[in-house]
Amino acid sequence: MALDVFELPCFVASRLDGRALEARITIAAQAAPGQRALIYIHPYPPLGGQFRNNVVHELSSRFDSSVGVSVAFNLRGAGASEGRTSWTGTSEQEDLRSILDMLHHQLVQLHPARHSAADLRSVLIQMQARGFLHDDVDVARLDGVPLPSIASTLLCGYSYGSVISSAIAADEYPELGIDYAHISFPYSVVWALALQKRGWYLQRIASTIASAALAFAAGPECMGRHIPRTLFIAGTADTFTATPAYDRWWAQLRGKALDALNVARPELSVSAAECAVDKALTTVSVHNADHGWMRRESEVSDAIEAWWWHTQSPGDCSEEVDAEWAVVPRRYN
Repeated sequence: MALDVFELPCFVASRLDGRALEARITIAAQAAPGQRALIYIHPYPPLGGQFRNNVVHELSSRFDSSVGVSVAFNLRGAGASEGRTSWTGTSEQEDLRSILDMLHHQLVQLHPARHSAADLRSVLIQMQARGFLHDDVDVARLDGVPLPSIASTLLCGYSYGSVISSAIAADEYPELGIDYAHISFPYSVVWALALQKRGWYLQRIASTIASAALAFAAGPECMGRHIPRTLFIAGTADTFTATPAYDRWWAQLRGKALDALNVARPELSVSAAECAVDKALTTVSVHNADHGWMRRESEVSDAIEAWWWHTQSPGDCSEEVDAEWAVVPRRYN
């Protein structure tokens, strides 16, 4: 169901050092509790990456009217955000956590050096006039822009943005229900973007997937707890990572998750173990799409929509494969 949304262009502070981060936040009108949220994380700033990127624009156009909150923001050094790109991505991780903190606290606090008290009051009055705040809310008593509560959050990282989003552990924000969509993850060049941290990022991804597979295999034991799922989308003509490299890496991720299941749950059947891994990890290869996705952007949002909107139930992998919820790797021709 499409929702009327209020778009808030603003600056917020990074929790690391108070740097002003440029953001565009869309908020649904009187969104019900337990809404979904989307956060878009853009490509590498020194190469021109910022939230007005073509893929981020496509995702925003497709999904912003269907969720409670969406946030497109510029990491430090991108667009009008302050600061500069770090050598390891560690500072950028804190920029992203600043956005997640916002969702957690259900409040956008405008950067005090970029927005006056009058700016905040003007925004709140506009929101109230358009029905985004109840009439009985005293806007004079608010110190920020209120957000609806969120129960399911998708981190949509594109290229470098997917490296940064992969660093966030889902259990850092358990109430937000984090899942990961990694678009054109720059697997073969992570060393150039994060220097000595490459192994750390790749290990974090492997651990996230293996832990999720273990939880899916537990079945009823994990009922009521969000289990993070991971989606990779890549073009077969990607400029930075060749298809065979992606295929080998994705196979390694599956293998590590299966190994973890074999150690922790040796009684599981092969089909139940594979089912659990398939729920934790989905890969989509898009034929002849390159790293930039020019004129192919809709295929990215198609894949995310088919995955995140239509496979929300985890099913139960403690027995044989539940065919209704089985998710298998896909290739788009």
